Amino acid sequence: MTVTSESLGERVARIEGPYEHLATKADIERLKFQLFAGMFAATGIILAAIRLWA
Repeated sequence: MTVTSESLGERVARIEGPYEHLATKADIERLKFQLFAGMFAATGIILAAIRLWA
C-alpha cells in the first residue's frame, strides 16, 4: 500500500470532485416547480386554442 503525503483537504477534494455535477434537493424542487408551471401554461394554451377553434 502506498502512503502519500496528501492533506485531509486534498483527499476530500479528490473524493468529492466527481460529485460536483449532481443536483441537490433544492435543484430538484426548483425543477419540479418549473415543470408543473410549464404543464399548466401549456394546458392553458391548448384549451384557449381549442376554444378559439371550436
